[in-house]
Amino acid sequence: MYDRDDYGPPERRAATGLPLGVMLLSVLAIAVYLLAGAALLEGRSRDVAAYDVPRAGDGSLTAAPDTGQRP
Repeated sequence: MYDRDDYGPPERRAATGLPLGVMLLSVLAIAVYLLAGAALLEGRSRDVAAYDVPRAGDGSLTAAPDTGQRP
């Protein structure tokens, strides 16, 4: 008699089209995102400001002498 749950033997060779397609589309999407971002930032200045935070114990936290004048 025919069994409803009999799906036959397992697949021997799985198709690789879908995983490779998804991977290639994601790589393409990331490349487009990076190129679009680079095109948008091309005319802007890329100067970077770095700020040094004084640490306790290195002598840079000493108070300035009080001159009695207001800034």
